[in-house]
Amino acid sequence: MTRILAAALLLAAAARAGEPEPAGDAPLARTAVPSERGRRDAAPRDVRRGERGRIRDGGRQPRLVERAAVPGPDGRPGPGAASSLFASVGAGASSNSCFQPATAGSCAGADSFGATFLEVGASTGTWLTRRLLLSGKLMGGMTLLSPGPFTRKDGTTVPDQAIAPHAGAGLGLEYKTRLDHFGIGLAAILRCSLASRPDGGGKDGIASLALLPRIRYVF
Repeated sequence: MTRILAAALLLAAAARAGEPEPAGDAPLARTAVPSERGRRDAAPRDVRRGERGRIRDGGRQPRLVERAAVPGPDGRPGPGAASSLFASVGAGASSNSCFQPATAGSCAGADSFGATFLEVGASTGTWLTRRLLLSGKLMGGMTLLSPGPFTRKDGTTVPDQAIAPHAGAGLGLEYKTRLDHFGIGLAAILRCSLASRPDGGGKDGIASLALLPRIRYVF
């Protein structure tokens, strides 16, 4: 009798083990999540553009998605991240630079004056590495010279201000840091302002060179 009971218990246990578990107690399916860590070909995340949203996928928990520049085939940011339009204001000064010499080694016009540049321009470049951008710039605008580097027709008085159109070109090197939206760089810009001489002597070009560090924050 004991053997019959033991055999019945074993059959019941085996049948119980073969039954499927209730749907409510089914374990959650695991999904693989790709990671940049350990991948040699993984491109760094681009500077975010500030466009974010939340989506729902099949009833799962919401996940954050971001819109960024599409990387190129080599993992570097796309062409849109290397081009820009800009407007800028620059200020500089010239010292001991005479553009209208007089007799006896003196200067008829002002040999020291300030220069303010109001300009617009465009920039485009190429990615040397995934974070280092080499760019070229073209710009144009107006230069405010104060006081004027040339005298009036009387040959003695100097105007308080002179306005001259200018054009310029430059090179820039920018490094995208690992901080979101933040980059640092260095730029060299050469401008040529075409100033009219109040004394009726035509036009003279005034060249200027600017070397400046850059700190950029993209909103």
